[in-house]
Amino acid sequence: MEYLAIVPILALLMIAHELGHFVVARRSGIVVEEFAIGFPPRLFSVVRGGVRYSLNLVPIGAYVRMLGEEDPRAPGSFAGQSKRVRAAVLVAGAAMNLIVAILAFTTAYATGWPQAISANIQIAGVTPGTPADVGGLQAGDVVRQVDGRDILALNEFRVETERHLGRPMELTVDRGGTPTTITVTPRTEWPEGQGPTGISLQLAGVVVAPVPHPPLQSLALGVQQALAVLVLPLGAVVMAIRGDLAVELLRPVGLPGMTQLAAGAASVGIETGWWFPVLTLTGAFSASLALVNLLPLPALDGGRLLFVFIEAIRGQRVPPEREGLIHLVGMAVLLSLMVLVSFNDVVSPLPDINWGTR
Repeated sequence: MEYLAIVPILALLMIAHELGHFVVARRSGIVVEEFAIGFPPRLFSVVRGGVRYSLNLVPIGAYVRMLGEEDPRAPGSFAGQSKRVRAAVLVAGAAMNLIVAILAFTTAYATGWPQAISANIQIAGVTPGTPADVGGLQAGDVVRQVDGRDILALNEFRVETERHLGRPMELTVDRGGTPTTITVTPRTEWPEGQGPTGISLQLAGVVVAPVPHPPLQSLALGVQQALAVLVLPLGAVVMAIRGDLAVELLRPVGLPGMTQLAAGAASVGIETGWWFPVLTLTGAFSASLALVNLLPLPALDGGRLLFVFIEAIRGQRVPPEREGLIHLVGMAVLLSLMVLVSFNDVVSPLPDINWGTR
Protein backbone atom coordinates (compact mmCIF):
# COMPACT_ATOMS: atom_id res chain seq x y z
CA MET A 1 0.00 0.00 0.00
CA GLU A 2 2.97 2.33 0.60
CA TYR A 3 3.55 2.46 -3.16
CA LEU A 4 0.22 4.29 -3.53
CA ALA A 5 1.64 7.22 -1.55
CA ILE A 6 2.85 8.75 -4.80
CA VAL A 7 -0.75 9.19 -6.01
CA PRO A 8 -1.88 11.89 -3.51
CA ILE A 9 1.55 13.54 -3.63
CA LEU A 10 1.56 13.94 -7.41
CA ALA A 11 -2.13 14.83 -7.44
CA LEU A 12 -1.47 17.65 -4.96
CA LEU A 13 1.49 18.98 -6.95
CA MET A 14 -0.30 18.90 -10.29
CA ILE A 15 -3.54 20.39 -8.96
CA ALA A 16 -1.58 23.21 -7.29
CA HIS A 17 0.36 23.81 -10.50
CA GLU A 18 -2.73 24.02 -12.68
CA LEU A 19 -4.56 26.07 -10.04
CA GLY A 20 -1.83 28.69 -10.42
CA HIS A 21 -2.47 28.88 -14.17
CA PHE A 22 -6.24 28.88 -13.59
CA VAL A 23 -6.36 31.72 -11.04
CA VAL A 24 -4.06 34.08 -12.96
CA ALA A 25 -5.78 33.31 -16.27
CA ARG A 26 -9.24 34.03 -14.85
CA ARG A 27 -8.09 37.25 -13.17
CA SER A 28 -6.53 38.35 -16.45
CA GLY A 29 -9.77 37.93 -18.38
CA ILE A 30 -8.75 34.79 -20.24
CA VAL A 31 -11.60 32.40 -21.01
CA VAL A 32 -10.93 29.13 -19.17
CA GLU A 33 -12.94 26.34 -20.74
CA GLU A 34 -12.08 23.50 -18.33
CA PHE A 35 -10.30 22.80 -15.07
CA ALA A 36 -9.80 19.06 -14.69
CA ILE A 37 -8.43 16.86 -11.92
CA GLY A 38 -6.95 13.69 -13.34
CA PHE A 39 -6.86 12.67 -16.98
CA PRO A 40 -9.69 11.26 -19.14
CA PRO A 41 -11.91 9.35 -19.37
CA ARG A 42 -14.18 11.75 -17.53
CA LEU A 43 -16.05 10.50 -14.47
CA PHE A 44 -17.97 13.62 -13.51
CA SER A 45 -18.19 17.28 -14.52
CA VAL A 46 -20.16 20.39 -13.70
CA VAL A 47 -20.25 23.82 -15.34
CA ARG A 48 -19.96 26.87 -13.07
CA GLY A 49 -19.36 30.42 -14.26
CA GLY A 50 -18.69 29.24 -17.78
CA VAL A 51 -15.96 26.83 -16.66
CA ARG A 52 -16.32 23.05 -16.80
CA TYR A 53 -14.88 21.45 -13.67
CA SER A 54 -14.09 17.80 -14.32
CA LEU A 55 -13.06 14.78 -12.28
CA ASN A 56 -11.35 12.18 -14.44
CA LEU A 57 -10.44 8.53 -14.01
CA VAL A 58 -6.62 8.70 -14.03
CA PRO A 59 -5.80 10.32 -10.65
CA ILE A 60 -2.22 11.47 -11.31
CA GLY A 61 -2.29 14.94 -12.80
CA ALA A 62 -4.54 17.84 -13.69
CA TYR A 63 -4.91 20.33 -16.51
CA VAL A 64 -6.41 23.69 -17.45
CA ARG A 65 -7.82 24.20 -20.94
CA MET A 66 -7.86 27.86 -21.99
CA LEU A 67 -9.48 29.32 -25.07
CA GLY A 68 -7.15 29.85 -28.01
CA GLU A 69 -3.89 28.65 -26.48
CA GLU A 70 -2.30 28.80 -29.95
CA ASP A 71 -4.85 31.01 -31.74
CA PRO A 72 -4.80 34.75 -30.88
CA ARG A 73 -7.87 35.60 -32.99
CA ALA A 74 -10.59 34.53 -30.53
CA PRO A 75 -11.71 37.17 -27.98
CA GLY A 76 -10.52 36.23 -24.50
CA SER A 77 -8.01 33.74 -25.83
CA PHE A 78 -4.71 33.04 -24.10
CA ALA A 79 -2.68 33.66 -27.24
CA GLY A 80 -4.42 37.00 -27.75
CA GLN A 81 -3.18 38.47 -24.45
CA SER A 82 -0.24 40.79 -23.98
CA LYS A 83 3.23 39.36 -23.43
CA ARG A 84 3.12 40.34 -19.76
CA VAL A 85 -0.16 38.53 -19.15
CA ARG A 86 0.94 35.38 -20.98
CA ALA A 87 4.22 35.32 -19.06
CA ALA A 88 2.37 35.76 -15.75
CA VAL A 89 0.02 32.87 -16.54
CA LEU A 90 2.93 30.62 -17.52
CA VAL A 91 4.99 31.42 -14.43
CA ALA A 92 2.01 31.02 -12.07
CA GLY A 93 2.13 27.21 -12.16
CA ALA A 94 5.75 27.03 -11.03
CA ALA A 95 5.10 29.76 -8.45
CA MET A 96 2.32 27.67 -6.91
CA ASN A 97 4.62 24.65 -6.74
CA LEU A 98 7.23 26.73 -4.95
CA ILE A 99 4.57 27.87 -2.47
CA VAL A 100 3.51 24.26 -1.89
CA ALA A 101 7.17 23.32 -1.32
CA ILE A 102 7.57 26.06 1.27
CA LEU A 103 4.35 25.02 3.02
CA ALA A 104 5.37 21.35 3.03
CA PHE A 105 8.82 22.08 4.48
CA THR A 106 7.34 24.56 6.97
CA THR A 107 4.81 21.97 8.16
CA ALA A 108 7.60 19.38 8.47
CA TYR A 109 9.54 21.68 10.79
CA ALA A 110 6.44 22.76 12.72
CA THR A 111 5.20 19.21 13.34
CA GLY A 112 8.63 17.81 14.21
CA TRP A 113 12.00 17.73 12.46
CA PRO A 114 14.38 14.91 13.50
CA GLN A 115 16.94 15.97 16.05
CA ALA A 116 19.32 14.11 18.34
CA ILE A 117 17.96 14.68 21.82
CA SER A 118 20.53 12.53 23.62
CA ALA A 119 23.64 10.53 22.86
CA ASN A 120 25.96 8.11 24.58
CA ILE A 121 29.39 9.77 24.60
CA GLN A 122 31.68 6.80 25.14
CA ILE A 123 35.38 6.81 25.88
CA ALA A 124 37.01 4.78 23.12
CA GLY A 125 40.55 4.89 24.53
CA VAL A 126 42.72 6.35 27.31
CA THR A 127 46.40 7.23 26.79
CA PRO A 128 48.58 6.01 29.69
CA GLY A 129 49.98 8.72 31.94
CA THR A 130 47.47 11.39 30.89
CA PRO A 131 45.04 13.22 33.22
CA ALA A 132 42.26 10.84 32.20
CA ASP A 133 44.39 7.82 33.09
CA VAL A 134 45.50 9.36 36.38
CA GLY A 135 41.90 10.25 37.24
CA GLY A 136 40.74 6.68 36.63
CA LEU A 137 38.79 6.91 33.38
CA GLN A 138 38.60 3.70 31.38
CA ALA A 139 37.75 2.73 27.81
CA GLY A 140 34.05 1.91 27.64
CA ASP A 141 32.97 4.51 30.19
CA VAL A 142 29.96 6.54 29.03
CA VAL A 143 30.07 10.22 29.99
CA ARG A 144 26.78 11.38 31.45
CA GLN A 145 27.57 14.68 33.19
CA VAL A 146 30.28 17.28 33.70
CA ASP A 147 29.95 19.17 37.01
CA GLY A 148 26.31 18.07 37.17
CA ARG A 149 25.50 19.26 33.61
CA ASP A 150 24.12 16.65 31.23
CA ILE A 151 26.33 15.94 28.23
CA LEU A 152 24.33 15.02 25.10
CA ALA A 153 26.83 15.67 22.30
CA LEU A 154 30.54 15.29 21.59
CA ASN A 155 30.91 19.03 21.08
CA GLU A 156 29.39 19.73 24.51
CA PHE A 157 32.07 17.60 26.16
CA ARG A 158 34.83 19.36 24.22
CA VAL A 159 33.47 22.78 25.22
CA GLU A 160 33.36 21.77 28.90
CA THR A 161 36.90 20.42 28.68
CA GLU A 162 38.19 23.71 27.23
CA ARG A 163 36.40 25.63 29.99
CA HIS A 164 38.23 23.59 32.62
CA LEU A 165 41.80 23.81 31.30
CA GLY A 166 44.06 23.72 34.35
CA ARG A 167 41.07 23.25 36.64
CA PRO A 168 39.48 20.03 37.91
CA MET A 169 36.16 18.90 36.49
CA GLU A 170 33.90 16.27 37.97
CA LEU A 171 32.73 13.63 35.51
CA THR A 172 29.81 11.32 36.10
CA VAL A 173 30.26 8.22 33.95
CA ASP A 174 28.30 5.04 33.43
CA ARG A 175 30.65 2.09 33.92
CA GLY A 176 28.93 -1.20 33.22
CA GLY A 177 25.59 0.22 34.34
CA THR A 178 26.95 1.73 37.56
CA PRO A 179 27.20 5.54 37.95
CA THR A 180 30.75 6.53 38.89
CA THR A 181 32.16 9.96 39.76
CA ILE A 182 35.71 10.78 38.62
CA THR A 183 37.69 14.01 38.84
CA VAL A 184 39.95 14.93 35.93
CA THR A 185 42.07 18.08 35.46
CA PRO A 186 42.56 18.91 31.75
CA ARG A 187 46.07 20.05 30.83
CA THR A 188 46.82 23.52 29.48
CA GLU A 189 49.51 22.00 27.23
CA TRP A 190 49.63 18.55 25.72
CA PRO A 191 51.43 16.44 23.11
CA GLU A 192 50.07 16.52 19.59
CA GLY A 193 47.18 14.13 19.08
CA GLN A 194 46.39 13.63 22.77
CA GLY A 195 44.23 16.61 23.70
CA PRO A 196 43.79 18.13 27.17
CA THR A 197 42.71 14.89 28.89
CA GLY A 198 44.26 12.19 26.73
CA ILE A 199 41.08 10.37 25.70
CA SER A 200 39.39 9.55 22.41
CA LEU A 201 35.61 9.66 22.20
CA GLN A 202 32.95 7.97 20.10
CA LEU A 203 29.16 7.96 19.84
CA ALA A 204 27.83 4.69 21.21
CA GLY A 205 24.21 5.49 20.39
CA VAL A 206 22.03 8.46 19.53
CA VAL A 207 18.38 8.98 20.46
CA VAL A 208 16.55 10.87 17.71
CA ALA A 209 13.10 12.43 18.07
CA PRO A 210 10.96 14.85 16.04
CA VAL A 211 11.37 18.30 17.61
CA PRO A 212 8.70 20.90 16.69
CA HIS A 213 9.92 24.39 15.82
CA PRO A 214 8.10 27.71 16.47
CA PRO A 215 5.89 28.94 13.57
CA LEU A 216 8.10 31.80 12.35
CA GLN A 217 11.25 29.72 12.62
CA SER A 218 9.51 26.88 10.77
CA LEU A 219 8.55 29.26 7.97
CA ALA A 220 12.09 30.62 7.70
CA LEU A 221 13.54 27.11 7.61
CA GLY A 222 10.85 26.05 5.10
CA VAL A 223 11.81 28.87 2.72
CA GLN A 224 15.47 27.99 3.18
CA GLN A 225 14.87 24.32 2.34
CA ALA A 226 12.77 25.13 -0.73
CA LEU A 227 15.43 27.48 -2.08
CA ALA A 228 18.11 24.88 -1.35
CA VAL A 229 16.27 22.41 -3.60
CA LEU A 230 16.20 25.00 -6.40
CA VAL A 231 19.97 25.63 -6.28
CA LEU A 232 20.93 22.00 -5.60
CA PRO A 233 21.14 20.93 -9.28
CA LEU A 234 23.58 23.74 -10.13
CA GLY A 235 25.71 22.97 -7.10
CA ALA A 236 25.67 19.25 -7.92
CA VAL A 237 26.86 19.92 -11.49
CA VAL A 238 29.73 22.05 -10.19
CA MET A 239 30.69 19.33 -7.71
CA ALA A 240 30.61 16.71 -10.47
CA ILE A 241 32.87 18.85 -12.66
CA ARG A 242 35.31 19.20 -9.78
CA GLY A 243 35.19 15.45 -9.18
CA ASP A 244 33.64 15.84 -5.71
CA LEU A 245 30.45 14.04 -6.76
CA ALA A 246 29.98 10.88 -8.81
CA VAL A 247 28.43 11.66 -12.19
CA GLU A 248 25.93 8.80 -11.82
CA LEU A 249 24.37 10.64 -8.86
CA LEU A 250 23.19 13.36 -11.26
CA ARG A 251 20.74 10.95 -12.88
CA PRO A 252 17.20 12.23 -13.44
CA VAL A 253 14.37 10.42 -11.68
CA GLY A 254 11.19 9.23 -13.36
CA LEU A 255 7.84 8.05 -12.05
CA PRO A 256 9.11 4.63 -10.86
CA GLY A 257 11.92 6.31 -8.92
CA MET A 258 9.56 8.85 -7.40
CA THR A 259 7.18 6.03 -6.47
CA GLN A 260 10.00 4.14 -4.77
CA LEU A 261 11.07 7.21 -2.77
CA ALA A 262 7.49 8.01 -1.76
CA ALA A 263 6.93 4.41 -0.67
CA GLY A 264 10.05 4.54 1.48
CA ALA A 265 8.97 7.80 3.10
CA ALA A 266 5.47 6.43 3.73
CA SER A 267 6.92 3.26 5.29
CA VAL A 268 9.01 5.31 7.70
CA GLY A 269 5.98 7.44 8.52
CA ILE A 270 3.83 4.40 9.25
CA GLU A 271 6.56 2.77 11.32
CA THR A 272 7.45 5.81 13.43
CA GLY A 273 4.35 7.99 13.25
CA TRP A 274 6.51 10.89 12.03
CA TRP A 275 5.18 13.08 9.24
CA PHE A 276 8.40 14.75 8.18
CA PRO A 277 9.60 12.11 5.62
CA VAL A 278 6.45 12.44 3.47
CA LEU A 279 6.26 16.21 3.96
CA THR A 280 9.94 16.66 3.12
CA LEU A 281 9.68 14.51 0.00
CA THR A 282 6.55 16.40 -1.08
CA GLY A 283 8.41 19.68 -0.68
CA ALA A 284 11.41 18.39 -2.64
CA PHE A 285 9.21 17.07 -5.46
CA SER A 286 7.23 20.31 -5.62
CA ALA A 287 10.28 22.60 -5.72
CA SER A 288 11.88 20.34 -8.34
CA LEU A 289 8.73 20.47 -10.45
CA ALA A 290 8.78 24.27 -10.29
CA LEU A 291 12.39 24.31 -11.46
CA VAL A 292 12.01 21.72 -14.24
CA ASN A 293 8.82 23.29 -15.56
CA LEU A 294 10.57 26.61 -16.15
CA LEU A 295 13.39 25.09 -18.18
CA PRO A 296 13.36 26.60 -21.71
CA LEU A 297 12.33 23.35 -23.36
CA PRO A 298 9.48 22.97 -25.87
CA ALA A 299 6.14 21.77 -24.40
CA LEU A 300 7.08 23.03 -20.92
CA ASP A 301 5.95 26.38 -19.52
CA GLY A 302 9.57 27.49 -19.74
CA GLY A 303 9.55 26.70 -23.46
CA ARG A 304 6.43 28.79 -23.95
CA LEU A 305 8.04 31.59 -21.95
CA LEU A 306 11.01 31.43 -24.31
CA PHE A 307 8.70 32.20 -27.23
CA VAL A 308 7.29 35.17 -25.32
CA PHE A 309 10.84 36.48 -24.81
CA ILE A 310 11.67 35.92 -28.48
CA GLU A 311 8.56 37.89 -29.36
CA ALA A 312 9.66 40.72 -27.06
CA ILE A 313 13.08 40.83 -28.71
CA ARG A 314 11.88 40.51 -32.31
CA GLY A 315 8.89 42.77 -31.93
CA GLN A 316 6.64 40.15 -33.51
CA ARG A 317 5.50 36.72 -32.47
CA VAL A 318 6.43 33.41 -33.97
CA PRO A 319 3.47 32.17 -36.06
CA PRO A 320 1.18 30.23 -33.68
CA GLU A 321 1.02 27.20 -35.95
CA ARG A 322 4.82 26.99 -36.04
CA GLU A 323 5.09 27.40 -32.27
CA GLY A 324 2.42 24.73 -31.78
CA LEU A 325 4.34 22.31 -34.01
CA ILE A 326 7.55 22.91 -32.07
CA HIS A 327 5.78 22.21 -28.78
CA LEU A 328 4.21 19.06 -30.25
CA VAL A 329 7.60 17.73 -31.32
CA GLY A 330 9.08 18.76 -27.97
CA MET A 331 6.35 16.86 -26.15
CA ALA A 332 7.13 13.73 -28.14
CA VAL A 333 10.83 14.05 -27.30
CA LEU A 334 10.11 14.65 -23.60
CA LEU A 335 7.81 11.64 -23.41
CA SER A 336 10.51 9.50 -25.01
CA LEU A 337 13.06 10.72 -22.48
CA MET A 338 10.63 10.02 -19.65
CA VAL A 339 10.28 6.44 -20.86
CA LEU A 340 14.08 6.02 -20.88
CA VAL A 341 14.45 7.56 -17.43
CA SER A 342 11.65 5.38 -16.05
CA PHE A 343 13.26 2.28 -17.56
CA ASN A 344 16.53 3.19 -15.83
CA ASP A 345 14.65 3.58 -12.52
CA VAL A 346 13.34 0.04 -12.91
CA VAL A 347 16.61 -1.67 -13.87
CA SER A 348 18.72 0.43 -11.47
CA PRO A 349 16.61 1.34 -8.41
CA LEU A 350 17.54 4.36 -6.34
CA PRO A 351 19.19 3.84 -2.94
CA ASP A 352 16.89 4.19 0.04
CA ILE A 353 16.94 7.53 1.85
CA ASN A 354 18.23 7.56 5.41
CA TRP A 355 15.61 9.71 7.14
CA GLY A 356 17.58 9.82 10.40
CA THR A 357 14.91 8.14 12.51
CA ARG A 358 17.46 5.89 14.18
